[in-house]
Amino acid sequence: MGHTLKHSLLYLACVSALYVSHESQAQDTSEEKEVEVVQVLGIRSSLTGALDNKRSADSVVDSISAEDLGKFPDQNIAESLQRISGVFIDRQSGEGSKITVRGFGPEFNTVRLNNRTIATIETGEVDYFFSDVNLSRAFDFQALAAEVLSGADVVKSPTSDMWEGSLGASVNMRTARPLDSIGFHMSGSAQARYQDLGEEWGPRLSGLVSNTFAEDSMGLLFAVSYEDRKTRLEEHRGGAWSYYNGPTVDSDEVVEFRFPQEMGQSFTIDDRKRLSINSTFQYEPSADMGMTVDALYVDFKRTTTTQGINAPMQFPFFSNVETDENGTATSFVKTFGPVDYRYEEGGGDSETVALGWNGFLYLDNGVSFNADVSWSRATARNDATRIQAAIKDNNPWNDPLEPGSIDDPRAGETSPDFETNIITWENSDVPSWSTSLDLADPANARAHVALTPSIELEDEVFESKFDVGFELDSGAIRGFQTGAFYSDRKKAALPFNSGIYRPSSAEGPFDPGYNSAGTLFSDSNFVAPFDPTDGIQAPWEAINVPNGPRPNMGGRFFSLPSDIFTPISVPGLLSDSGASFPTSFLLTDKDGYCEAVRQGSGNNDVCSSQARPDLARDVQETTYGAYVRLDLDGEFNGFPWTANLGLRYVETDTSASGPSVELIRIDPVDADGATSGLDYVTTERQIVEKKNSYSNLLPSLNAKVSLSDNVDLRGAVAKVITRPNLGDITPNQSFSGLYGLSTRRSNNTDLQPYEAWQYDASLEYYADNGNAFSISLFYKDIETFISESTELVPSGFSHPAFGEVIFRDTTDRNRDGGSIQGYELAGLMYFDFLPGFLSNAGIQANYTFVTGQDDEALASPQNLPLATAPGNGLEGFTPHSYNVVAFYEDDDFSARVSWNWRDQFLVKRAGLAGIAEHFDAYGQLDIGFGYALSENTKITLDVSNLFDENTIRFADVRERVILNEYTGRRFLLGVRSTF
Repeated sequence: MGHTLKHSLLYLACVSALYVSHESQAQDTSEEKEVEVVQVLGIRSSLTGALDNKRSADSVVDSISAEDLGKFPDQNIAESLQRISGVFIDRQSGEGSKITVRGFGPEFNTVRLNNRTIATIETGEVDYFFSDVNLSRAFDFQALAAEVLSGADVVKSPTSDMWEGSLGASVNMRTARPLDSIGFHMSGSAQARYQDLGEEWGPRLSGLVSNTFAEDSMGLLFAVSYEDRKTRLEEHRGGAWSYYNGPTVDSDEVVEFRFPQEMGQSFTIDDRKRLSINSTFQYEPSADMGMTVDALYVDFKRTTTTQGINAPMQFPFFSNVETDENGTATSFVKTFGPVDYRYEEGGGDSETVALGWNGFLYLDNGVSFNADVSWSRATARNDATRIQAAIKDNNPWNDPLEPGSIDDPRAGETSPDFETNIITWENSDVPSWSTSLDLADPANARAHVALTPSIELEDEVFESKFDVGFELDSGAIRGFQTGAFYSDRKKAALPFNSGIYRPSSAEGPFDPGYNSAGTLFSDSNFVAPFDPTDGIQAPWEAINVPNGPRPNMGGRFFSLPSDIFTPISVPGLLSDSGASFPTSFLLTDKDGYCEAVRQGSGNNDVCSSQARPDLARDVQETTYGAYVRLDLDGEFNGFPWTANLGLRYVETDTSASGPSVELIRIDPVDADGATSGLDYVTTERQIVEKKNSYSNLLPSLNAKVSLSDNVDLRGAVAKVITRPNLGDITPNQSFSGLYGLSTRRSNNTDLQPYEAWQYDASLEYYADNGNAFSISLFYKDIETFISESTELVPSGFSHPAFGEVIFRDTTDRNRDGGSIQGYELAGLMYFDFLPGFLSNAGIQANYTFVTGQDDEALASPQNLPLATAPGNGLEGFTPHSYNVVAFYEDDDFSARVSWNWRDQFLVKRAGLAGIAEHFDAYGQLDIGFGYALSENTKITLDVSNLFDENTIRFADVRERVILNEYTGRRFLLGVRSTF
């Protein structure tokens, strides 16, 4: 870091010296400073500004602009970006969170603020077992308020002076600048946010003040926004679709089908509070020199609480099974299955701080200098809780609803008073099902799961860049630019997890996993609750002795106090689905549940949390290099043309650390190999550090020919990269398996980046009245890809009965990639040719078609029973998508109606249960209205998801629903003033 600061300070010193040497000359000139005043007001001005950016850009770019100072077209910046052709969004709690561009997901798109990387952390994301600590590159748009932005550019073909790292697109969000609007300006809005599903109101406030001083050579802008919103989500969860092949309870005939591994309905309250503060200082004593200082602070808090019911379906006791042509169980009756009460908490607190300095200097001889230095840091503590009380059917090994007494003989008999749980299920997007148990009776609830992990995350980024430009007039050469850059990014994760008792130690240790059967008390399951000497149940006092055996909580032996549950009836839960399922159940008090389990088990670590430095992960990525760019223009057969040709060289060094073990040997459980068991003797788990280094040479060419005053033809070619996910290069290795075939799972610390050649062409028409139409073609040839694969490799060890032990070696590997191609159609038309008020209307629309193939993926066919292989399609690629925006605007009234639609697409080639996962087609209608009460004040109403659409994720075929989520409609009613 010291050498980074040294370089940055050197840059600052050089530019500052140039300021001093040139300032007197700038102050002596009698030439008045020319200031371009950009007044962005209303829908039409916003569209015009976006088109101006697109047409004047050096490469293939699409833009969005603010309608007014501090007023963006949508409630969320990601939802504004989706209006751009080729841009799709991922939603969280119904609102845009991440973007996909031309089929490339969030990890493949760089997102910057004022052309600087901003540290980002996903608030509320916790992996319960820390098997996939998320050290993602993806930018979460929910952490940034749209009110602080003036616009955003989506660059689809890069130039050599741009930061590298994107196979999809480079998104640059721009904040407002005080010298863009000379004088004093102030705007503010107050809105009330309402969600119909949760019937909750919340405030959304924003304000912006800007002023210029010292004869308009200095400017200061300050913006603040605050939002407190609470939303309700309702969902059906189906989980993995498991495979069954065998007899059923009512028949000896073998039946083959797939069924959902779980089934449940729940509602979630998502409470978010976000405070954003942004300030900018500008100083430009002349048009030839200036500097800008930016500061950003974001405090984002999120809390989610989920309550509902869930029926695990993994126990194979089926009857009355009916299947469809795909082998999907469409209905069945199930016995010997539990029903769980679902209580989950999530969320966390995050803070983001970003600082940036930029300076420029233009000399009279055509030489220019530009320097930029930035730093940002994001920190978060994400917490999660999973509490599951449960009801289980009567089984021959225990009597969970009748603990009995010391005088009761057990002998495997069941209580005649206990009613067997029977689940009757019918398949649909939200299945109908029923149970014979009273889910609203606290007396039926038993202790089951208590899991409370947390994780602390930090992301810190330092960047510096120094550019030198030369204006030239030598034939077709108009300019030459070169520069150097340096970036240092560090992401770290420190997990915390639940306390778990191990018989070998009275105090612990802490270890990942459930506080439930098979993990928390696995070594004492065969002891409690019976006295093995006489088959009589031991008194609870004898069981709960220090360092002694613990009762089996997973078997639901604990009766729980009734006052920790609240019976509730939710008849409106998923009411639009038309399904019939239990809507009366118990809400769980977390603290009461945890205390009851602590007392009942004698384990005081239940629901506690302890830092796990032995599971910590850390990645530092340093990039540095240089670039050259040549700007050209001329005329060919009467057609003006411009072009830029460049070359970028970048070195990447990574240092990653994480928890791992090394294999010493593999031993059979029995010396003579009588069983299939294997013991994996490994070193103690320790933090291991691995380094990697690679370099890339990235050429680029962008050209534009003006076929007329209104028609431009563009073409571009470039080599692009995306670096591996930071979490995937942290050391991690584990071993498991039986017989002579074992599994080794590990991360790959030597991954090389994704690499692709991309080609773009577009024909653009710009009418004098502002109408615009374009068609764009694109093709990406992915030379190097990254995907998880399994290879069979010798382990070097043998089993006495099964011979050589072979590893199924599963890890991420570099391989040949596929290709994608597609086209985009976009149009903007004003209806100014119509009479009267109709001339104030217009329409904007775009359509994107993307297709891709990954032939390498076919080399490892899944061959899973009753599962259709996903073919050679690439993950995340949506074949068809379109946006249509109709608008109207006059002096007093404005209206906007927006429809966004995205086709079904492949999410994972191998998801839950190893079969492909898909996201169903989704469309959403948003509307917005504004009415001017005066020249400075307007009332507004915005409605998102007017048709109350739901999202569906499914496995393999459409009827196998994994998750069906309803987010409801969202309303924003407010008043806005600008002065």
